[in-house]
Amino acid sequence: MRNCFITFIALLLGALASSASASELITNGGFEDGGGSFAGWTVLDQVGGSGSWFIQSGTGSPLNGFPVPPPPGPTHAAMTDQTGPGSHVMFQNFTVPFALNLATLQFDLFLSNQGGAYFAPPTLDFNTNPNQQARVDIMTTTADPFSVAPGDVLLNVYQTNPGDPLLSGYTTVSTDLTTLLQAHLGETLRLRFAEVDNQGFFNAGVDRISLTAVIPEPATWALTLSGIVLLLSGQRLLCRRLQS
Repeated sequence: MRNCFITFIALLLGALASSASASELITNGGFEDGGGSFAGWTVLDQVGGSGSWFIQSGTGSPLNGFPVPPPPGPTHAAMTDQTGPGSHVMFQNFTVPFALNLATLQFDLFLSNQGGAYFAPPTLDFNTNPNQQARVDIMTTTADPFSVAPGDVLLNVYQTNPGDPLLSGYTTVSTDLTTLLQAHLGETLRLRFAEVDNQGFFNAGVDRISLTAVIPEPATWALTLSGIVLLLSGQRLLCRRLQS
């Protein structure tokens, strides 16, 4: 009888663990809406600088026409381009579910740095010399969009560093955000992509951005709880039926 009880509990818990749905927290992560747009995103450029984030397609950079790989999914990407020094951010706010089992951020990233090297001072101000970097962060929504202060950046997901390759094809970057988002359930956070350049031309491309959260099904939680209550109130009858 005891073994039957344990088995039944294990089956119920197994059903609970397996019955969850994946929810996408980012909209227009492929920049395909409306035939290619920043719908859902906010793009800002530091005052006095050159260039911005642009919607890119084909095999030329948006402003200068430098050779770049085509967007990986399927026809549009977001890419920085400029004619002089500048600092550029692109971000989207998202709401963390009230419960989640797993959260993963994934995106495809392209880099073409004609400035000769990466420099990563703790600022996105292009007036700080030298400054040639790209970074991706999870931030608070109350922060200045150009801030890199520890109190504003909850997690630095990616950053170029001195010595990194200057040219890369689109490469998939994947990060487990489960622990971070579980500490901010129900809150609104910000996903930011930033690029700053004052050493030379710098194209940073991003595509197929996805932030998925695996969320427990409420109906399954209720069903499992009901099953446990039923088992506790009539375990003898249930176990006999299971054993028959």
